[in-house]
Amino acid sequence: MWRERALIVLLFLLHLIHGENACPPSSCGKISNISHPFRLKEDPKGCGLSSYELSCENNIALFSLYSGTFHVQAINYNNFTIRVVDPGLQQTNCSSLPRYFFSPSNFTHSDYQPYLLPYNPPKDDK
Repeated sequence: MWRERALIVLLFLLHLIHGENACPPSSCGKISNISHPFRLKEDPKGCGLSSYELSCENNIALFSLYSGTFHVQAINYNNFTIRVVDPGLQQTNCSSLPRYFFSPSNFTHSDYQPYLLPYNPPKDDK
């Protein structure tokens, strides 16, 4: 009986070890620790979700969203956010124009609840 238990424990430990190494984090330029749900195009197919696929060009992480490609500035796994910037906006040029525009329809998905955008209504001036 102890042999069967030892075998089960060994198989369980092997499964845990293999699972942790199956999808190691990726990196691209300043963005390190790219992991689930995100993935780089070069990552194995089972790693991350295809809808959160990033590409890496000239050490810049890129995220394609609604027919636009954005530069990834940061991924925060603690509060589930990704910060992207339109490459058409120049950091020191206030008159630069974005290449892509968002509308409220960009923030819904047919299979899920719409994304919620925070809104603070104005206070009454009484």
